[in-house]
Amino acid sequence: MALAASIPMDITTPTATATETPSATPTTASTASPTGTPSPSTGAVTAPGPAPANHHVLARIERPRLLANYLPVDELVADAEQFQSFRVRFRLHNAGTLPITVAPRLEFRIEPGGSFAVVPEQAELGIPFHLNGEWVPSVGLGGDTMQGPLGEDIAVGDLRIGKEGGLALVGHRSMGVNPDRPVTLPSDSYTEEEFTVTLSIDAKYLTGYELRITNGGASLTGTDVAVIRLGAVPPTLLSPGQHQGLPVPGPMDSSKPTSGTSAVE
Repeated sequence: MALAASIPMDITTPTATATETPSATPTTASTASPTGTPSPSTGAVTAPGPAPANHHVLARIERPRLLANYLPVDELVADAEQFQSFRVRFRLHNAGTLPITVAPRLEFRIEPGGSFAVVPEQAELGIPFHLNGEWVPSVGLGGDTMQGPLGEDIAVGDLRIGKEGGLALVGHRSMGVNPDRPVTLPSDSYTEEEFTVTLSIDAKYLTGYELRITNGGASLTGTDVAVIRLGAVPPTLLSPGQHQGLPVPGPMDSSKPTSGTSAVE
């Protein structure tokens, strides 16, 4: 039974002896190269039992108020567009008997199948996703907005994926850092980890992308994937006062004489 209360988490000095050892050495948190070649993930799987990422929830960042509109748990997005921003949140659950420390890292791949790559912290050429900040209300500026923090806590009362067995812990949202700060999960506890991402101009329409969370590159037991699919190319709409143009012939070659004239030496 989950408790509607949080406990302090030591995120600065995780207990090394309590960390589960993955079956392969995790990759570093490097991002994709500027040429558009994604940085691969190892795909190594941790020992059975600890820290499954077993459910997710997506939220649209809706304009004009830029509020997060959460979808039902485990539902996909089927009609995304380039430059849209989303929150993607996963539940981390330690069902084991020892505490573990996880370095949450967000990765993506084209649906279906293929290798996962790290979602970069900044927009990069050829990469469909990047982390992004969120705009928040600005106090004292007449209701305007300002750039929010790179990360913030998620209160236990704001956990959205549902209750798990064990103790509920304060979660965290990253809006600019990947991997996010480490989180330590005591025995039989759970929390939620969230990232804010934006689709770039390199996200392809009529294409689906899978997002997952890993422990610094090592797959978590029961890893769940969130799916964001882009719809058809949106129509080009004219703003008021604009009109469709008319086809015109191409430019004339000024070196050739026009009809009814002769070239002059």
